[in-house]
Amino acid sequence: MKERSKVFWHEAFVEALQLEFHSYLDYLVFDAEYPLSKEALIMDVLVIKKEPNQIIRKNIGRILKGHNIFEFKSESDSITQHDYNKVTAYALLYSSFTQIPVSDITVSFVITPHPRSLLKYLEYERGLAIQTQESGIYYVIGDIFPVQILESKALSPEENLFLRNLRSNLTTEDIAQTTKSYKSLKSFETKNVYFNRLMQANSKTIKEAIHMFDKDIIEIILADEVKEVIMNGAEERGWFAARDFEKAKSLAKKLLSRGDTIAEVAEVTELSYETVANLA
Repeated sequence: MKERSKVFWHEAFVEALQLEFHSYLDYLVFDAEYPLSKEALIMDVLVIKKEPNQIIRKNIGRILKGHNIFEFKSESDSITQHDYNKVTAYALLYSSFTQIPVSDITVSFVITPHPRSLLKYLEYERGLAIQTQESGIYYVIGDIFPVQILESKALSPEENLFLRNLRSNLTTEDIAQTTKSYKSLKSFETKNVYFNRLMQANSKTIKEAIHMFDKDIIEIILADEVKEVIMNGAEERGWFAARDFEKAKSLAKKLLSRGDTIAEVAEVTELSYETVANLA
């Protein structure tokens, strides 16, 4: 069995946060891999309010204060008590280094698996209270900072689509919905980190979604970088033309209209060179 290559989600996580807070981009600054010192002490994302009094009504942002630390774990990773203590220690260091009051700092953890062991540790060993605000959002009550734990796969599919779908087991419906929502906020370009990672992790489902929802997601095929992801992730030759010849020709026409060469289009669609040439 072919071993799946590791997907590096962190860059996509930064963009997912920006997409989630898209209504507040004028009020927030996103600083990825913020260095706490010259040593290797790096926080995943630091989100700073430009205007301290700005109210964030987003469900995952109600907790936010002036300075907000986000720690992200990829889909197969859990958050241990040591991870929790490390990140809260980072928050204390950040307060010390920047002279930001502890009262103006929050900590958020974003994970995929349910944090059962961590919640048990916090509640029974640390004596902290856990409040479930809504599906997938847990507040830790009584720690030095306001802390929330976000179980991404349990978050609202309507309000938190981009964090919820930051994983490798998406359905074709998930792909179509994510694409539609993404398109409503951003244009598809050659440097879409979020979609690049989703396609890398879900290449087989992406191919199925193209056949089912080509009108909705066709634009993501038009970016050279994304095409490369699909081609590298293909598990069998001829998947496009064999599944639906007419849709393959439709895609070929769109690629040709964007200036792709006949050879490039033939390679992506799996149509013959002659067939593509006749469409040019």
